[in-house]
Amino acid sequence: MTALAPEYLEILKTVLARRFVPHLPPLLDTQKPAADQEKKQLSRAFSAFVLTKLLDLPAQVAAASVVDDFNDNGIDAIHYDEQSNTLYLLQTKLKATEQFKQDDAQAFCEGVRLLLKQDFSTFNENVQRRKTEIESALDSCSYIQFVVPFTGDGISAAASNALNALLNDESLDEERLVKHAKFYTAPDIVTDLLAEQAHQPVHTEIFLQKSRKVESPRTSYHGLIRLTDLVALHQEHDKALYERNIRYFLGSNRSDVNTAIKNTLHETPGDFFYLNNGVTAICDEIEPKSAINDAKKLKVRALSIINGAQTIAAAAEFSSQNPDKSIDDAKVMFTLIKAPSAGTFGKFVTKARNHQNPVQAINFASLDENQERLRQEIAHLGFNYQYRPEATFTGSGAIITIEEAVRSLALLKNDPRYVVWLKSEPARLAIPDSTEYKALFTTNLSGVALINAVLYQREIRSFVMGYENSTPVHSLERLIYRHGVYAIAAVMMKRLRARILATSVVDETKISALIGQPLDQLRQNVVDLAIDPASQRSKLQEGPLAHFKKLESAIPFINELMKKNFGLPHFQTTTDPVKLHQLAAEKKDLAHDLAERLSQAAPQL
Repeated sequence: MTALAPEYLEILKTVLARRFVPHLPPLLDTQKPAADQEKKQLSRAFSAFVLTKLLDLPAQVAAASVVDDFNDNGIDAIHYDEQSNTLYLLQTKLKATEQFKQDDAQAFCEGVRLLLKQDFSTFNENVQRRKTEIESALDSCSYIQFVVPFTGDGISAAASNALNALLNDESLDEERLVKHAKFYTAPDIVTDLLAEQAHQPVHTEIFLQKSRKVESPRTSYHGLIRLTDLVALHQEHDKALYERNIRYFLGSNRSDVNTAIKNTLHETPGDFFYLNNGVTAICDEIEPKSAINDAKKLKVRALSIINGAQTIAAAAEFSSQNPDKSIDDAKVMFTLIKAPSAGTFGKFVTKARNHQNPVQAINFASLDENQERLRQEIAHLGFNYQYRPEATFTGSGAIITIEEAVRSLALLKNDPRYVVWLKSEPARLAIPDSTEYKALFTTNLSGVALINAVLYQREIRSFVMGYENSTPVHSLERLIYRHGVYAIAAVMMKRLRARILATSVVDETKISALIGQPLDQLRQNVVDLAIDPASQRSKLQEGPLAHFKKLESAIPFINELMKKNFGLPHFQTTTDPVKLHQLAAEKKDLAHDLAERLSQAAPQL
């Protein structure tokens, strides 16, 4: 079992501080240093967090169950759940890497023994204050469940043995003890944190007129549906209705198709069926019900519109803008396919059916589950990650687009080809099935790292644009900044790698001061390499645009730039026969290899 990843531990602490600490019982000892009190409060709040996840409790109720403090006899929270008639006893451990150890278990076991005997004499004030409540719970409960949440890399054998010894101690004469303690571990924490930012699945009922069912090879229904029914679903569920689509509403001004939809609804809503290609949806389950007024009723679980989002959203926008205009006569052909989200068939259908509005390769990144995982992580950190095209963003927080993510992650790569591809063929980095895309958006990429990469890239780009704008309009130096911006940014990003891969989000207000002077030095290095100081003529074999778009010219330039800026003039192409044989097998040239070695050796700011 692995410990909770550092970036998730930081997210967890943020949630604990914001959501639970304000509702905890006051600390009994307020004389300790502020840093120690803050650490103790987070540890106490962890118990409340776990209770909310296990029992779906409000934060205030869960926090009130916390007894963790000094002299708590190893019991951190006590909660009686009337619905299940279960008394929950928690011992939590919020430590980055430490296991749940024997000392932790023994303290908890001793506290439980005292509690079962209803001996409250050595417990702290938090327990004493709830004595009557706890006695009543002990008298009423049918089950007593131990819960052991921890963020470390497991539970020691000795700790496990101590817990099992208590649970199987016949001398206690307590048959209500559930014989297996419940462990709440790092994977549970990650799952629950991400679930907080997930769109809730749409479970609903739909009515199809003139419907037909197809049994094989896939269960599907085909028929007419009232456009007003789809508009109602849009208004109730918003983006969740399109969770498995490749994009959200593009806006009526972004597509001629969407404008035409609204024009038809205004002029001839009864003709809408004949002019529209229809709507396709997929779902996990379809349960047929009775027919009502010649319409087949279907109970659907996890419904998602995968083609026709623009039709529905444009109609919803039209209805909101024209509340007095009826569209009751408008109907569309509706195809409903059973394609559970756990499978791949739904993705194939989505790809095949999305051609009505223009589609770019990057749009299909919306079918990449890793992108949704990143969005959920990033939402916890106060940013909104848009990996699915949409007209406007209505949430709160700063916006990061997938286009920015691709650019920033490419600049961070040690492989120098990514920098050149950004200039020459950026589309190859945005194809979800491509090797290049998968190398950027790995399953190990954290939301924190993506945010930091984008924030640093933005500031670097802003500086370079400033350099460009401060030089004469038609000057060679201006063209070098314009076309060499990715090369400049890539070199600087290598020096920021440690900060980008940190476990917390960078303070945006401090980036400019951090990179200003080093970036200006890098700028001068670029000028020295590209322009002859005496003649002010170019040292490049071609114009800046062509130079930075070609692998054979851009990579050697970047190598020289890194050697100069990193203070590594001794780095040269390898002559080691073994290494040369390895490079040949990997189909890497000498310049490529040198660039990767220089990137790895970049001095960190």
